[in-house]
Amino acid sequence: MLTSTTTSLLALPEMDTLATGRRVVIDYMTETELTKTYNMIQEAAKNGEGYGIDEFDSEKEFRKEIKGSHSFAIKCPDSGSFLAGVIIAVSKFYRGHGAIADPFVIVEKSERKQRLGEFALRKSLEFAKRLGYKGMYVDTFSNNVAMIKIIESIGGFEQVGCLPVGGKLQNGHVVGSVIFYCNFVDDNNNIVNET
Repeated sequence: MLTSTTTSLLALPEMDTLATGRRVVIDYMTETELTKTYNMIQEAAKNGEGYGIDEFDSEKEFRKEIKGSHSFAIKCPDSGSFLAGVIIAVSKFYRGHGAIADPFVIVEKSERKQRLGEFALRKSLEFAKRLGYKGMYVDTFSNNVAMIKIIESIGGFEQVGCLPVGGKLQNGHVVGSVIFYCNFVDDNNNIVNET
């Protein structure tokens, strides 16, 4: 398990069920699973699936980027096989200190089309609230139709902007990013968005 203050805030592992009826276990990510997550992100980037080819030059840079984040693995309870990774990082869009979450979600390619991406984003929202974040930004490439549909189907998010230069694809083309925000609290810091 990665070292984190999260262990005192979330009692994991926990069992859950996907919309398909499949049982999964959510647990803290191990060092090996974090390396797997990095490799999955690199593979997705090579295929133009939600990550830029130049987003992380190395695993060392990736680990530096997410240092202090909360990292979770979604796994098969029987085999222990890794299905998806969820990393809740502190958003760089918010200029304050640590109040807004920014999730990294990646699903093992062989496990897609089972609504794991939606499940992982829902878990990101749930865990971010439990960890005390006040909201969540999600930025995704404008060509990532699957993630945009997931965000829209979950609800509670508002599209707050677009960046004309979001990242570079394997073919060298630049793609824009769409930015969504989900607010968790009112002016008195009471949770208001039970997405």
